[in-house]
Amino acid sequence: MKLNEYLLLFSNEGATKVQVKFKDFDGTVVTQSMEPREIVRLVSPENGKFMTSMTFDEWPFEVYKYEIDPIKDIVTIRARKK
Repeated sequence: MKLNEYLLLFSNEGATKVQVKFKDFDGTVVTQSMEPREIVRLVSPENGKFMTSMTFDEWPFEVYKYEIDPIKDIVTIRARKK
């Protein structure tokens, strides 16, 4: 199964920021931008569920939490090494 790459998921346009926080991992990945309607890109087209795995700079990670802050207009993806 091919995992979705974070850097290719969003348009990088719009006011909503998408940030990634890694658990027990010192790496970082660039914050992106998106339009709120792009949130559906976090849903797998195969099974209709939220993605629980994706790659960040081609490194595979498990996604264990999504956080949406509507006041600050930020989506946070929390991930850990597989």
